[in-house]
Formats: sequence, structure tokens, C-alpha cells
Amino acid sequence: MSEIRTIEDIKFVKSVELVPRKEGGVEDILEAVDILGSSANFLTSPENPMGKPGIDPVMSLYLASRNSNFIVMPHITPRDKNSLFVYSQVLTALKFGINHFFIIGGDPIDQTIGAKEVREMDVMGMISAISGEDGYVKRQNGYGNSIRLGAALNPYREQEPEIAGKKLEAGSNFFISQILYESQWLKKDWVKERKFKVVAGFFPLRKKSQLKFVKKMHVPVSEEVENRIENSDNVAETSRKLILDTIDDLKGYIDGVHIMPIGHNEIARDILESV
Repeated sequence: MSEIRTIEDIKFVKSVELVPRKEGGVEDILEAVDILGSSANFLTSPENPMGKPGIDPVMSLYLASRNSNFIVMPHITPRDKNSLFVYSQVLTALKFGINHFFIIGGDPIDQTIGAKEVREMDVMGMISAISGEDGYVKRQNGYGNSIRLGAALNPYREQEPEIAGKKLEAGSNFFISQILYESQWLKKDWVKERKFKVVAGFFPLRKKSQLKFVKKMHVPVSEEVENRIENSDNVAETSRKLILDTIDDLKGYIDGVHIMPIGHNEIARDILESV
């Protein structure tokens, strides 16, 4: 692993969400590193996405970062663990050189799993516990000053400036937005005048049926965007063009882009190489 760096060292963030396959072996993680190595500079990995068992993001990203120059950031959610587990997980990551964490509420647990949510802390509590002045982790010798916390930004809520401000006060350092397909949601004065990094999130569509998935995630899809996808003979290319147009229109409002390709890393690479 290279020396510990922070997101502030990156002028424009080019991030990809890495979702390892559940099958045995780590070849898919190493393949993703090869595919993305020349186009991305930041990797994240979700924790039990869609509320189903997944591959541990700390282990996955440690492997991905060992022989690469990525800054990596595992997702950490209070859904599945109490504070003791959170502290242990974060300290383990720090021990192995991972100092960025994305604090997020997490998807509801899939009912077929039969597991129960924990949520001893909420997102604000987790941010404070990890990075706040009185937080347990920050009090540990040698770790406090290097920790960077990312948090989710929902551009579709009117009260988001206030919510983002509270997350900053709690100890978060930067934000990744929820999925976008149109620029107007982030082209706001409060975003342009920010004193923190905002990275815009994108989910590339590969087929028309994925529009339903996006809508279930409460992402607004305008009639214009929906018509472009529904009438497209090449959904992947149409989606790519929508994303690139949105990124171009957000110049001056964002400090990077985050692609969520759900394992289709070639798509993320092609988008990032065009940014």
C-alpha cells in the first residue's frame, strides 16, 4: 500500500464503487484494479448492499489498495452493528492504512434474510463517535488527524443545506451525492459557495428495466430523461451521454464524480476517461 493520503490531495475525484462478487476467490477485485487503475483515483465499497450479505468492504479495499495508488473508502453503516463493533471495524481499517470512511444509514435488511437491524447509533452519532473531538476513535493515539469521513448528500431535499451543515459540524469532511441524471439538482447557490468537497453520484443504466430500480430509490427521473432511455436503441450509450452532459453542466459546482456500475467496471472506466 502507498503512503496514507487524503481526499484533499486529489484535485478532481474520479471515484468508483467496487462491489465484489460473492463467489470464492479475489480475482474479480484484482481485475477491477486493472480495469480502473488508469482512470480512477478513488474507490469505495458498500457494506451489505440492498440489505443482503456482502463481502466485507474493509477487506476488499485493503486488497484493492495494496499494489495501487487508489485512495479507498469503505462504507460503514450503523444498521448492522453496535458501537463496539464500529470502533473495532474502523480501528482495523486504520491499522491497515485505510483512513477514509463513508458513513451511511444503509439499505433496509432484506426480509428473506431473517436478520434484525441494530442501529445503536444513527449516522450523526457515528460521525461524532469516529471523528468528533470527543469521539472514541479520534482519541486513539496517532489516528485522529488523518481520518476523513464522507457522508451522503441528498440534493432532492429542501432542508439538505441544514442537514449537510449538521453532518459537517459532527465531523464529516466531504459528500457524495445520491444518484443524478440532471444537473439542476446540484446547481444551487449553497453548493457553489461550499467550503467542502462535493462529489456527484451516477448510476449508469444498461437496460430500460433499471429505470424502475432507480425510481424505487426515490431518484427523480424527468419525463425527458425517461423518454430518452425508453426510446433508445442503445441504453448504455444514451445513459453515458446523459451522465457526461450532466458532469459538464456541473463544472464549478462539484469536485469529482462517483460512478456506481454494480460490477460493470468497464462502463465506469469509459465514463471517467471522457471526463
